[in-house]
Amino acid sequence: MAAKKVDALEERLEGEMNQIKMTVEERISSMEGQVADFRDMMKKMLEIQNQTAAFMAKGAEGKSTNSKIRREEDEVEIMEGCAK
Repeated sequence: MAAKKVDALEERLEGEMNQIKMTVEERISSMEGQVADFRDMMKKMLEIQNQTAAFMAKGAEGKSTNSKIRREEDEVEIMEGCAK
């Protein structure tokens, strides 16, 4: 009779262990998907950051060039005004 109880407990424990293993595997699988999603999101954010930095650098170059041209145009206008 004691052997039957032990066998029954072993079966029950085995069933519970299998259930725990399945639950853990499901959670790990879910987390792997979340990590992949997070990785993709980070890549996109870095791409946007690089594009923004490139745009800002390009914009700064354009501003300095435009400012220089405007100053030169202003100087020409002043000189033309003085010549008259």
